[in-house]
Amino acid sequence: MNNNVKKTICIALTNRTNYSKLKSTLLELKSYEDINIYIVLSSSILLDRYGNGYKDILNDGFKIDNKIDCALLNDSHEAMAKTIGLSIVEHASYFSYREPDLLLIVGDRYDMLAPVIAAGTMNIPIAHVQGGELSGTIDNVIRDVLTKFSTLHFVATEKSAKNLIKYGIHEKNVHNFGCPAVEYMTNLPLEDSFDSNKLSKKFKNPVHIKKDEKFLVVMVHPDTTNENDVDMDKVLKIISKFNLKTYIFYPNIDANNTEIVSSIASYRNNSNFSMIRHMPLEDYIYTMSHCSCLIGNSSSGIRESASFGVPCINIGYRQADRERNKNTIDIGENYELLESMISKNLTKRYKIDNIYYQKNCSKRIVNEIANYVMKEKNVK
Repeated sequence: MNNNVKKTICIALTNRTNYSKLKSTLLELKSYEDINIYIVLSSSILLDRYGNGYKDILNDGFKIDNKIDCALLNDSHEAMAKTIGLSIVEHASYFSYREPDLLLIVGDRYDMLAPVIAAGTMNIPIAHVQGGELSGTIDNVIRDVLTKFSTLHFVATEKSAKNLIKYGIHEKNVHNFGCPAVEYMTNLPLEDSFDSNKLSKKFKNPVHIKKDEKFLVVMVHPDTTNENDVDMDKVLKIISKFNLKTYIFYPNIDANNTEIVSSIASYRNNSNFSMIRHMPLEDYIYTMSHCSCLIGNSSSGIRESASFGVPCINIGYRQADRERNKNTIDIGENYELLESMISKNLTKRYKIDNIYYQKNCSKRIVNEIANYVMKEKNVK
């Protein structure tokens, strides 16, 4: 690139998973001398009760340009809507000041609506990662809204690309490069056996898991359209029967999370259970890749665990429409089946094959973004 004026790209991150999905892309962007990147944070990634996820960004050497305090913490749909409203106002002010050439976003979360609505209304081009997918709940609608506002589309599968074209997105703007998060974790050097001493995060209670010891990971999030999607009490009661060490992750900030949190809290005296508010990305990958089973309704199980052959027992219908790898075992609301599926898969590993993985995903995404902003700036 040979232009005297540096290009400005803003990256909006709103929750603890956004950064994990874009980390490798940000590292690639950082290497472009003609591009300035500015990270703007809002919503739960800033909150102590969700583990202060923003600290991972700082620890990796990135600077945070702005923090927007907008999250209403009432466990309600009204709080979600009001959070979006407050966030739109603050993002509009920020974009007016920063004047970005492009906004980079990822995913399908309600708190990402605010930066996108603000930027789209202000004629700021948007690059969207992970569009075109189907999961369930209100996320499907939000993801499609984000798509309609966006200019560049980086999808993870061929089916997602076809979905976008069917929605009316011009084929030339749809790029099937795979999932950058899956690419990043697939290429990490991981030891053959798990050693809890390798975790960089110091948790409230020490985790004593021996090398080659079987352990479980549980990750359940609320379904904003069905508060009864997963009965967390039943899940934890069944898991406690196995007398195995278990990492239990707290749910995200979505409405209907209180009941899940309450169920987790009721097991705080179970010595086998470690309740986790947040893990740095590398720690999470290390933990997930060595667990015996991943249990819950998180997209992480369906998208990412296949890169390590880890059995993923998917509960409820929050991920009903998402493309699956062969390691995903759907049990719906059949909790009697949960116990037998854990038993059956405790010592099992599936063939490593992930439909969301493509080589050089992040490099290809960043190259396309860089070419776009340079071309647009030169036209201006």
